[in-house]
Amino acid sequence: MFRRYLEASLNEWKNGTHRKPLIIRGARQTGKTTLVHQFAGQFNSFIELNLEKDALRRIFTEVSDIRDVVRSIEGVTNQRIVPGETLLFIDEIQNSVSAIKLLRYFYEEMPGLHVIAAGSLLEVRMKDEGWSFPVGRVEFQYLYPVTFGEFLEALGEEILLEAMRSRRIDKSIPGPLHEKLLGLTALYMTVGGMPEAVSRYVETGSIKEVRIVHDELHSSFHDDFAKYSKRSEVEYLKLVWDRVPFQIGARIKYSRLSEGQTRSRDISNAFSILHEAMLVERVWPTTRTSAPLVKKPKAAPKALYLDIGLCTHVLKLTEDQIRKRLMDPAFGGGLAEAFVGQELLAKDAHHRVTPYFWIREEKDTTSELDFLLQRGERLIPVEVKAGSHGTLKSLHQYLYRSGTNFGVRVYEGKPNLEHHNVILPDGSSLKYKLLSIPLYSVSCLEQFDVMEK
Repeated sequence: MFRRYLEASLNEWKNGTHRKPLIIRGARQTGKTTLVHQFAGQFNSFIELNLEKDALRRIFTEVSDIRDVVRSIEGVTNQRIVPGETLLFIDEIQNSVSAIKLLRYFYEEMPGLHVIAAGSLLEVRMKDEGWSFPVGRVEFQYLYPVTFGEFLEALGEEILLEAMRSRRIDKSIPGPLHEKLLGLTALYMTVGGMPEAVSRYVETGSIKEVRIVHDELHSSFHDDFAKYSKRSEVEYLKLVWDRVPFQIGARIKYSRLSEGQTRSRDISNAFSILHEAMLVERVWPTTRTSAPLVKKPKAAPKALYLDIGLCTHVLKLTEDQIRKRLMDPAFGGGLAEAFVGQELLAKDAHHRVTPYFWIREEKDTTSELDFLLQRGERLIPVEVKAGSHGTLKSLHQYLYRSGTNFGVRVYEGKPNLEHHNVILPDGSSLKYKLLSIPLYSVSCLEQFDVMEK
């Protein structure tokens, strides 16, 4: 089994002096349980409770004192719980509100015990049933699909990974390595980041085998939608899940998703449920040019699908087609945006980051900047371009209106820093620095030395 980067955050949690029970949040099939099993090797003993089982749920519903809960767990599992030596893992915790409420008492009365909980439908159940986590008594980490860097490690491409993570703009990556990384980016977009698909590819090297996994995963999500909502809403969930891949890179209009088959309100509600389940992610439009970022009310968002591999599977794209279309602005822009969005989401293990894109909507003219990242009080504008060329009109408009002089282009070329002086359509002059980075390096954006200046 390959390494996940979240392991480093788990180690920090394990050794923390003010540790709280940890809840790992993420969509189904992203590897939460497997990750905890691997992490459990650092403890002398490991106890796992899957709360899909009635007998284990009753431990939390029939006992209210935390030490009686511990004694019940020991008796049911025939294992001793020793603070500092035992990892207690409560899986599918969304099935027991009582278990969630009792987490605070592990923190208050047994702070030496390492407790991890996980669940795939936490946000959905919270909204539907009206409960919340014990405020200030638990902490969270988020697990997303396998990142491109993790994918390279799984393939044993450590030398390429080191080259990808270079912080130096003045030391260009050699051409052959650059081309290989672009090729592996297309491969990653085909395989995607669902752990089962990555494992199958590592074992077999067969895209055909990977697509079998994708078929099974896609069907399993369909089958699970009954757990997400009322029976009457299941068909809307399936409709949105199946059609979002065809809208990547585009503004989402619910009437377009429904194709006149149902009310936009039903589609909007289904979209919200899938968002809460972390199967799709809203990218919100904003008109802000300074922090903090806030969404523009009633403006159409964009959407990121759970995984780029599942997305290209739905679109029936081969690896060769993906590589060619990445060079085609007519379609490749959407694929590139989906890849960039997935990489950016996975960067923060402790928060579910709200992604934004910038819009300018004025009479007879519009502009859209693909991503606007907030880092403290600083905003970083990011334009994603298919191929190695293309205009940067939206980036220019943002820079002019924000009064800043630094922008980022993500493209297929090598890392580069240029000073630009452009004349805008209204005759205004704009001087700025443009950091251009290859698509495969977007997760390393903030490691480039120029980002610190």
